[in-house]
Amino acid sequence: MKSWMMAAAAALTLAACSQPAPAPTETPVAGIPVNAPSGTYTLDPHHTTVTVRAKHFGLSNYALRLNGVTGTLNFNADDPAQSTIEATVATTTLDTPYSGDRDFDAELQNSEWLDSAQFPTATFRSTAVERTGPNTARVTGDLTIRGVTHPITLDATYNASHASHPMGFPGALIGFSATGTFQRSQYGLNVLQPSEPGASDGVANDVELIIEAEFTRPVDAGSTPPPAQPAEPVN
Repeated sequence: MKSWMMAAAAALTLAACSQPAPAPTETPVAGIPVNAPSGTYTLDPHHTTVTVRAKHFGLSNYALRLNGVTGTLNFNADDPAQSTIEATVATTTLDTPYSGDRDFDAELQNSEWLDSAQFPTATFRSTAVERTGPNTARVTGDLTIRGVTHPITLDATYNASHASHPMGFPGALIGFSATGTFQRSQYGLNVLQPSEPGASDGVANDVELIIEAEFTRPVDAGSTPPPAQPAEPVN
């Protein structure tokens, strides 16, 4: 009897050890404090940059800027994932570091490249926001270039916010950084495509977007603005 009981106990022990471990409980992503209130914010063109980079004959990640940027952020401070954003970039404001005897900016705006005469703007409209960390999110939206629209995903970082300007100006501020990649061939930008993926005999098909954006919101009606401070330099 004793040996039977010992065998039964051993069998129960083995059975217990073979049971699957309970699934770990997912911990909700904790946010970080947001000082700016909910509402509609306007992109600050003086403190916003849109940079585009692509591998240039395998030699460097050639960068250029698009300076004419406008946009609107509908910010939900209680649930940032419910926020939405729309932005418009004037393709006629393309700015390269080229300093030779050619008007390289104008060449990239011609019909072979951006065709700015027919398509003077490129746009982005968000369709979903997914929190990925305390101050990060994955922003999915529609990117339109040369009249062609495709989805793109941006990895965004919330940097900081202020209920009022640190230098005393009225209005709330909020700032973000974001990066994403798209294939220029999807938008008909086929000039100087490499002979095959990864080849160093052309300008890469994969184009990287690097965005630094600041948004402002007017003071709420009835609130008292803080005392005026010396003017901040534009740059």
